[in-house]
Amino acid sequence: MKISISALSIAYGLTPEALRYYEEKGLLSPDRTSASGFRRFSLADVQRLGIIKSLQRQGFSLDEIKRIMTSCPLPELIAMMDEKRAEFREQLTLSRAIYDRMTAGTDLLRDSSRLCMVPRLCEGCAAYLVDFDSVAALWASVPKMPLLKDLINALPLTSYCTIIPFARLQGGDAALRTGIVAPAEFMAAIHADFSQMRMAAGPRTVRMVFELRPPVEGSVVPALAEAMHFVGEHHLMPICEGYTRQYAWFVDASGQQRHFAELVLPVSS
Repeated sequence: MKISISALSIAYGLTPEALRYYEEKGLLSPDRTSASGFRRFSLADVQRLGIIKSLQRQGFSLDEIKRIMTSCPLPELIAMMDEKRAEFREQLTLSRAIYDRMTAGTDLLRDSSRLCMVPRLCEGCAAYLVDFDSVAALWASVPKMPLLKDLINALPLTSYCTIIPFARLQGGDAALRTGIVAPAEFMAAIHADFSQMRMAAGPRTVRMVFELRPPVEGSVVPALAEAMHFVGEHHLMPICEGYTRQYAWFVDASGQQRHFAELVLPVSS
């Protein structure tokens, strides 16, 4: 029994060109001895194609698949599969972390009309911070700090932020700073040297959703004032610098840019 290239391509969702490429790579061996010269595939080719597709879904390249399908000792196959499993495990960790962040952001946005500019006392959390005098200083540091590249590449789990110096929270006039925040719960999914960052953490946090509008300080200062009023009313004390976390940026139906963030202040009683 022989199968045409068109039937095989339709069955596996592949183009005829892809099947010809597999043939060029030595993965398939169609029969071309008929008078028409058309490629005709055997049941063995169909089985091999099924194996190829299965291995591709497991992350193997065509060169690796050729190795497996031509000459591959069992210990080597096991080692290759262990490597792919490790890659999938890392992908799952990253996907789970992104899912958790999206869930937290979605919950805040869904309840934003009630939560916006309303401080609330929450369980403590920890985050890693790196900060600069300005946005320009941050970007000027990228070529000199591999850490920044790692953090920027991890933007689904990190975010640009405004950092509120501890001196500012104690009543001083220290200027707000620009930086990147990486929540500690995502450490396993972010490849970065956290030893180069500072940790902001406390047993509890005062958090508040607010809309960030340019200029940044014009949005952060009122939010900070509201949060600090709450801190005083509840006899709490800031214990380290605070920071913002971005949650959503979009253009609404009226054409207006909207940017939701959360202010986080680690505190103790």
